[in-house]
Amino acid sequence: MKNELLDPVFYPFFMKKLQERLSGSSVMPVDQAERIQQSIEFVLANGEAGNLSERFEQGKEQLKQRLAQLQELYQAIQENYQSFGIESLEESLAEIGNFFSAYDLEFGAAEVDQAFLDYQLAEAVPADFVGLDFYERYLHNLAAEVFFLKRIPETQVYELLDHYQQDLGFDYRTDVNNLFEIVFKQMIGKLLLGKKAIHTLLLNQIEAQYVLGRIKDQTDFPELEQLFQQNDYYRRIFAHFQLTVQRLLVPESAVHFFVVTKDRKKLLELPPAMTASHFNQLMEAYSIADKQEKIRLITSEISAPADFEEYLEISAESMEFYKNLLKEFDKDFIKILLIFELNKIDYTSCAEIIGVKAFDRALELLKDYIKTLPENELSTLFRAVDEYQLVPDDFA
Repeated sequence: MKNELLDPVFYPFFMKKLQERLSGSSVMPVDQAERIQQSIEFVLANGEAGNLSERFEQGKEQLKQRLAQLQELYQAIQENYQSFGIESLEESLAEIGNFFSAYDLEFGAAEVDQAFLDYQLAEAVPADFVGLDFYERYLHNLAAEVFFLKRIPETQVYELLDHYQQDLGFDYRTDVNNLFEIVFKQMIGKLLLGKKAIHTLLLNQIEAQYVLGRIKDQTDFPELEQLFQQNDYYRRIFAHFQLTVQRLLVPESAVHFFVVTKDRKKLLELPPAMTASHFNQLMEAYSIADKQEKIRLITSEISAPADFEEYLEISAESMEFYKNLLKEFDKDFIKILLIFELNKIDYTSCAEIIGVKAFDRALELLKDYIKTLPENELSTLFRAVDEYQLVPDDFA
């Protein structure tokens, strides 16, 4: 047992508690006595001042308040979690209910075996946490995971899990140890790709290699800061990812670190943007031109989507003018512009652009342009776009 038993003040208090527990019996296993000692020490540590009896009662009151707050958190988790059929999560949440009903502040305050928790967290509770400390940390970590998952559309999670189990050859319902880590990793990938809207959690191989390279080579990730500010748990889990990535040796490891789709597309490198001086000269000529000359200047000089976006931002023409302008560009530019814009919104099929909410003028113009195309031309354009993937340097 611990050295506290040598304390002449603690020992009588401890023996009194043992006698209360014996309730007439004169025999108690040594390990049970040790657990009672640990329980008393745990409760006393939550007290404040006074003699041992006073501190013990103060400690119990503090633990009761914490227990009530933890029950509220547990209830919030119960009301908001989605298990996606993962059995260990469902069973562990049910088991935690046993903790609240069985937690014994008098004699078992430092025990952790009131519930059998088979569901693992992305960040495990430290091994030296006992009693209420253990369950608080477990449930706060679990809450961070549950409320993160709640913000992800269920269809995207199910799609990801379906690919995940196909890749690994097992049933995710029985074999997934932690759902949050799988989804969180994919979301990190999407955010580091600079997606403005996310419609699938899946990455292709090129995207996965690009993201893995960034995590391996960089230390600052401003795209993730908004996420980290929601809960420091997310920052800590990402730090664990960074350590894992540092141990990976080859780019091909990306297909094992992330859940990656099997389709391979042709690589498309965007035309380089104009220099600032060249662009300024173009806009000077544009400012004194008539409408026909303006259209000629833009369609003949602009080949990079980034330049076209900048032109749209600083020019002040009617929507009808821009629609006519787009019709004068050749089909290759339209294809490149469409790939560039769709890359921002994480599309799974370019046909999805019809239903996407436009967040900039270029995408709005493209949506209107597409609606005017005959069915055969539209199909040809969509097939061409679906064949290509931007090279990694163009993701940003």
